[in-house]
Amino acid sequence: MENKRKLNSIEKIEEMFAEDIDLLQSGKSHTKKALEKIKIKQLLSIPSFLLKKIYKVLPGVLKDIFFWSSVFHKAPYSKFVAKTKYDEFRTLLDIKASALILKSIPSNTLDQVNNTFNSGHYSYQMRDITELDSLINEVISYATPSHAGARPYFKDGKNSAIEDSFSAYYNFSESHCNAITSFLNETLEEDFRYYLSAIAGYKCELKNISYSLGIVYGENSNSEMHQDTFSSIAKGFIYLQNVDLRGAPFEYLEGSYCDASFRSHQTNLGVVNSDIHSSGSTRLRGDKLEEALRRYHLKTFTGHQGLFILANTAGYHRKGAHNSLSPRITLNFEVKRKGIFSKFLINIFALIKFKLIRAI
Repeated sequence: MENKRKLNSIEKIEEMFAEDIDLLQSGKSHTKKALEKIKIKQLLSIPSFLLKKIYKVLPGVLKDIFFWSSVFHKAPYSKFVAKTKYDEFRTLLDIKASALILKSIPSNTLDQVNNTFNSGHYSYQMRDITELDSLINEVISYATPSHAGARPYFKDGKNSAIEDSFSAYYNFSESHCNAITSFLNETLEEDFRYYLSAIAGYKCELKNISYSLGIVYGENSNSEMHQDTFSSIAKGFIYLQNVDLRGAPFEYLEGSYCDASFRSHQTNLGVVNSDIHSSGSTRLRGDKLEEALRRYHLKTFTGHQGLFILANTAGYHRKGAHNSLSPRITLNFEVKRKGIFSKFLINIFALIKFKLIRAI
């Protein structure tokens, strides 16, 4: 059922966009947020930060050897490795490790969750999201926007500016993130955690997640069909307006995540052909895009305000064409990424716990 209640904050953003777009791009000099104290979880992120620094200075072959299972090692670095089954092998391992989570899903919902894993997406229509209105209104006042990867050009190496391209992402404060998580846990269906785990590839819940408000208009680098990396990733967002075919609906190639052969082949081609802009977060263009559209079903997510969409963005996806005069406004989030070994250990532990509970 269509959500009839308006979000006043969205109307405000649409008016700001129409009257003076610069108001949405400028930093907020009247920010009242104080600097947050360093917390334990921030200290725990230091090893990961140092690891990525080490990764950057290593020769290509050593990157491929020592970081083969890491989520941030998106593609083979050396052409020699790209000509082998290296990427297909690790992609298959990731799919197998991720699929282990299905063994700890209750039988009464296993078929539906298994379909979600195979298709790569999940959606749910929430009836009333007006509780989020004040949070959306406030984040515009205190957060400084970034493009968050939605750049005003295609990743084809030409760096040609796209006319009328706009993107701004505002990160919610920690307290507001907790409020959003609480709202979603109360609003989404009871079995949602199973679908979330299937998409993420490991047992997880909506907690300790950062959220952002996304405002996009026109085309950008996310308009191209692409994957984020070889390893499963759960990203989600809520439509804060009604979105039709003209309003840049999210689009996803169903089943593409589970096709290790096709995905790795496209990634390897980018490396071998020195197309660094298409490797890693692999872009599909021309004949390859046409082949993918024949190979998989293209799911286009049109819907009403409050449509919640969750997708495994290791599968191919894109922002649909934007032919509306209004920006598309969404509330976005991403679950923490896990590598192959982490997924395997988490899922084995979840399976053992599941078996023990059933045995009692």
